[in-house]
Amino acid sequence: MFERLDRYKAELAKARERKAEIDARVRALEKKCQEEEKTAVHDMMKAADITPEELQKLIAYTRTKGNMPGDKSVGEIVNEEEITDETED
Repeated sequence: MFERLDRYKAELAKARERKAEIDARVRALEKKCQEEEKTAVHDMMKAADITPEELQKLIAYTRTKGNMPGDKSVGEIVNEEEITDETED
């Protein structure tokens, strides 16, 4: 009498198990992506020979300017004393 209901319950249990496995895999892949991003940023900083403070200045500079300028090197940007907001007319 309840064969169909039992079959649905069994299928539901299997689906929940698969969902738990997939959720765990998603979390693991998200962690791997975050670690890879951190490694990439670290490698870029090391290649450019800049400190975290200099990277912070570089990011602040690019935000105020909208993008990286072609006429200044990274060294020139990070060695500037103070970054000011400049608006274009």
